[in-house]
Amino acid sequence: MSKFLCIASTTLSAIIFLIFLLDLAAGIPFGKANMLMDIIFVLCAGGIAALSVLSLRQQK
Repeated sequence: MSKFLCIASTTLSAIIFLIFLLDLAAGIPFGKANMLMDIIFVLCAGGIAALSVLSLRQQK
């Protein structure tokens, strides 16, 4: 069950990372509503992805 949660959090954070990076670069989903929010979400999603990958590696 814990491996599934790590994989699910990695997947969801990658999706969030791509959505906000695309908004930061091209303004497609949200029309560049707030640039600071985009940067913060990209950083946080990258951090969550890194932590979940490290946690998954420790479970093996």
